[in-house]
Amino acid sequence: MPRPKLDPRQFAPEIAPLALAELTELVSELGIAPERLCADVGISSADMCAGELISNRQVGRLVRRAIQLTGRTDLGLEVGRRQNISHFGLPGFAMTAMRTFGEAVDIGVRYQGQSGGLMDVSFELNDDLGALIGQPRTSDPVVQTFVVEELYASVMVLIRILLGSGYRPQALEFDYPAPPHAARYAEVFGCPVRFGQPRNRGLFPRHWFALPLASHSPVAAAELRALLEARALSQHTPNTVAAIEHVLQQTGNVAMSVEEVAAALGLSSRTLRRRLSEAGTSFRILSERLRALKAQHMLRDEGLTVAETSEHLGFSDARAFRRAFKRWVGEVPGTMRRNVGV
Repeated sequence: MPRPKLDPRQFAPEIAPLALAELTELVSELGIAPERLCADVGISSADMCAGELISNRQVGRLVRRAIQLTGRTDLGLEVGRRQNISHFGLPGFAMTAMRTFGEAVDIGVRYQGQSGGLMDVSFELNDDLGALIGQPRTSDPVVQTFVVEELYASVMVLIRILLGSGYRPQALEFDYPAPPHAARYAEVFGCPVRFGQPRNRGLFPRHWFALPLASHSPVAAAELRALLEARALSQHTPNTVAAIEHVLQQTGNVAMSVEEVAAALGLSSRTLRRRLSEAGTSFRILSERLRALKAQHMLRDEGLTVAETSEHLGFSDARAFRRAFKRWVGEVPGTMRRNVGV
């Protein structure tokens, strides 16, 4: 029987780390050092604060570890309710500039990938209600509960920002059993909550979607729409190659072995090699291409010596680096250093 293909979205970096950076800060406030939370995840808290993209697999690791280390099963609610408009990135600011609440919801759903969303979100409108539907990207029930809670708690924040504090959903429906902290849902959402439902849905009165926004700006709305669309067009479909390149391009990672990269992505090295073969390449090809680019940057732009560059790239000695560089670039590294400033 053929093995099922891995979903590349599970390990390709595609998620803006806005909510995960907030999770890291919350866990730190609860007494857990960011280094401990991020150990073996393949990204640091500093990377997240710098905007480094994160994969769905890494999201799962961070969430499970955060709950395990803190003993708090309600972290999704806490992260969601701590959000402000900046936590939603450019789409959040664009939502505030729209003419109506309905237009703002359309922006949020259409450009959810740029706001750091941890779920796939869609919207349905019928004669009486609008439904915001959330579909987790994982089968792990612990992570599912976290991402669902984070989504709908952050939606409550957006409602308060866009419409005011007096607005509450008509009801919320969740496809999982009531969690241990279910009593907190009334505090956070202030509306009827139903567990064990077919889908995760937030239900809102239809007339909300025609409500005007006090923060509307036609000029800002047009400019922000254009920026969001330009970003969307520049995004590439995530795949195994992109995932590996992302790991290797992080500071200090260019000399990582295939086993180390596989561990960072939560895969076995055998699986990683097989996926690269299916993509028509190999780890050696990718690694050497990136090391060549890094070597040229160190020699030409940073002014490092051949010995220093060799050490940074993980070579046993400068002689081995010179041979590799000549194979990659077609000239010896000393030539590139002599051409600096010419």
